[in-house]
Amino acid sequence: MSVAGEPSQGERPPRYLVRSPNPLGDACMSLPAVRALKRSAPGAEVSVCCRANLAPLWAAREEIDEVIPFSRDLNPWQVGRLLRKHGRFDAGVLLPNSFRSALELRLGGIRKLVGYDRHQRRLLLQTAVAEPARSPETRHHVHRYLYLIGKMGIDISHVEDLLAIPKTPTPISGGEKEIHLGVCPGAEYGNAKRYPVERYAAAIEELRTRRPDVSFRISIFGSPAERGIGDELKALLPGPCENRAGKTSIDDLVAELQTCHFLATNDTGTMHLAAALGVPTVAIFGSTEPDFTAPIGKVHRVIRHQVDCSPCFLRECPVDYRCMLRIEPDTVVREMEALLESGGGMSSERL
Repeated sequence: MSVAGEPSQGERPPRYLVRSPNPLGDACMSLPAVRALKRSAPGAEVSVCCRANLAPLWAAREEIDEVIPFSRDLNPWQVGRLLRKHGRFDAGVLLPNSFRSALELRLGGIRKLVGYDRHQRRLLLQTAVAEPARSPETRHHVHRYLYLIGKMGIDISHVEDLLAIPKTPTPISGGEKEIHLGVCPGAEYGNAKRYPVERYAAAIEELRTRRPDVSFRISIFGSPAERGIGDELKALLPGPCENRAGKTSIDDLVAELQTCHFLATNDTGTMHLAAALGVPTVAIFGSTEPDFTAPIGKVHRVIRHQVDCSPCFLRECPVDYRCMLRIEPDTVVREMEALLESGGGMSSERL
């Protein structure tokens, strides 16, 4: 059997193990690559090994036959022992770049490992892939994961099909009397990715003023560490508003995002999860680069004020936070209104 696992006559379908990225956003951006792997051969089986917090995300995907979660406090030998209990795999796909992830799968008895040639792990890989040359069309991280699958001999030419996302779970129609707006004002990465909460509040209040016939119900999402940011935003917003930051597992977050008409967000894992679910987003970028990590799909509005130091990819701004502070609340309102009026439609507001 080749690395691609294309079965010859009389062979059983290939059985793959995918080692998931650990960050939520990266896992979401890898979904098209996993979809390509599943479609690589009739009857192909795809299992995913992931940290326990990501198990609900992968378990909800129709492409996945089995999820093998592990606690983050397990060492590589313990993860390998866990994998051995799940039988033999024909090949393993390493989506993270770490040496540890390769060691986990080798200790799990998987000899045919495919991954990027990073962090001195070449000797553990059967197929060590060099980083791809990036064009303007393939700069997004989603293409990096797809490229890795392509190096296995798997067809990734039907890119639009692989990138397809589900229909909006709660579609926006012109006659809506209540809009459920999700807001993600934090970013665990650091302050340089956070649009100020007072500007989020100003934009939402202006939206309410412009649409007095619509009731906007606000749900604030984020990690436990972002509970305080959520409290700050809630204190600035009169009307229906609930701070859900720190109160949702990924399973809960999936369910709650699916009730939102759209999400206003920084560049976060929640942004990527919403996009994977088909929830339209108004995504505000600061220190990072939307060409690399914008939400996948054609229903999103991307706001970015590019300055001379963009993108810096820093966690904290060493100067004056100019890339964020030059985005006025009116710009955010304009994009939210455009999304409401169109019911979805790609836009990029890059000033």
